[in-house]
Amino acid sequence: MNGQMVRFAMVGAGAHASEAIYPALHYTDLRLVAVADIDKDRAGVVGRRFGASRIYSDFEEMLEREDLDAVGVVGPPELHYKAGIAVLESGRHLFVEKPPAVDLEQTLRLKAAASCNGLQVMVGFMKRHASAYVRAKEIAERPEFGLKTVLRLNYSHFHYSSLREHIIYMTVHGLDLARYFMGDIRSASVMKRELDGNFVIALLAQHERDGISQITLSAHEPRVQESVEIAGESSLIQVNNLSELRYHPAAAELDDLRSTDETMTSLWFPEFAIPLEGTNSLILQGYAGELRHFGRSVICGTAVSPSIDDGVAVMRVAEALFEAPAGRIAALRIPD
Repeated sequence: MNGQMVRFAMVGAGAHASEAIYPALHYTDLRLVAVADIDKDRAGVVGRRFGASRIYSDFEEMLEREDLDAVGVVGPPELHYKAGIAVLESGRHLFVEKPPAVDLEQTLRLKAAASCNGLQVMVGFMKRHASAYVRAKEIAERPEFGLKTVLRLNYSHFHYSSLREHIIYMTVHGLDLARYFMGDIRSASVMKRELDGNFVIALLAQHERDGISQITLSAHEPRVQESVEIAGESSLIQVNNLSELRYHPAAAELDDLRSTDETMTSLWFPEFAIPLEGTNSLILQGYAGELRHFGRSVICGTAVSPSIDDGVAVMRVAEALFEAPAGRIAALRIPD
């Protein structure tokens, strides 16, 4: 498909898809040709707004009738699994919003369906493609940064109606970011505490590749509160709410700090005074980047990231968090 546009359709036309996914298609090689939603009127509004010429209320009919290379599924996790399986069995590559399914078992079935049909599944952990985190990853991989020793991550937010929703809708972002920066979680301890029907979770994880992570996951904060600190060998990266990155490189000796009047800290933040592409929230948050990456991967036949393997790895940890006892520190039992 090198040099072509990807013939793309969407299943789901709800609020999140309409605000974050459809507008991000503008930055990609994905050409929207059809939209399916159980509410056909809603699908029609979205389709007209974003250029789809055909509208369906039944995604299975759309898959049968349309000539497509790839399909996106954005809705509740039950839809992700049901429509995702149908997309893969129809022979199309799949972009699926997080969580990829209701639980680990269904996520493993999605992986098996992709493998059986020789297709790719990209999971919508868009933060890997957020501007600040792309920069942080590049800095952290430089030789001079050294070994990544500690990740301190807070991904906290508003109340949720259940612990499972807290974990699979929101916490999965923090878990994927920890894996993105530090590698797979080898072992972990967790403290869960319920306060007025919502939970505060503290996770201490050891990674296979580098050091440890200290992860806070609370459902008792206003809006989304997000911060990441990556410590290297005497160096430090700080990212606050995706809008500011500070890099403190290592000083070779204490005398280096005493001998200069110049700051050793580099600061990055988006300049909103001029309406450039890089200041668009779809770019800053990673929605445009993830879909652009998906389209290019389909065209070039290269691997997507994050893939369904990443989705499975995150859902393993998510299931372990859900099953962990509350009220005491416990070892996290990550399922095989």
